Amino acid sequence: MSPLSHSVRLAPFQPETVWTLEGAELVERRGPREQRFPLSTLTIFRLARPREGGRRRVLTLVFGRRKTVLAAHSYVGPGRFEDRLASFALLVRAVAGVATDLAPRARFEMASVLAPREGLTWVMGLLAVGTVAMLLMAFSPGMTGLALEIAARMAFVLILLAAALPWLGRGEGLDPQALPEDLLPSA
Repeated sequence: MSPLSHSVRLAPFQPETVWTLEGAELVERRGPREQRFPLSTLTIFRLARPREGGRRRVLTLVFGRRKTVLAAHSYVGPGRFEDRLASFALLVRAVAGVATDLAPRARFEMASVLAPREGLTWVMGLLAVGTVAMLLMAFSPGMTGLALEIAARMAFVLILLAAALPWLGRGEGLDPQALPEDLLPSA
């Protein structure tokens, strides 16, 4: 039996990326580089719904601190993409089936292309960098008072945003045994 695989070119100057399901591992090959992800360590399986009926699907798999992102479309040229939904759907269904058995504690969810939680996390990161920059400016002569005031206000806003983070949805639940047919056609 040949292993199940899906390949796309993600960016103009990258070689084609090939994902292969080999037993209980997802193998990612990009040029000479190879990464192996044991499905028993899967923590998050997130399928992104395309905007406004588009055909571009994305699957994000998180394995503890490691992550891989599979795309259903392949880069062909500037502004042009090739649809490889058939092999993507087969691989996603196979990974979901194997991961259900090997990683029973994994979270399966449907996410939008850019979830509000991820956007807020980016804003918080940029705000933290700005706060640190203001604190560093406090060491320059004549800027101590102003820089500390701005840094304190930015830190307060950062704390407020961090408090709101737990209430943002992580995405709607997804049954790995009944993946949506409109997103992943089986034929």
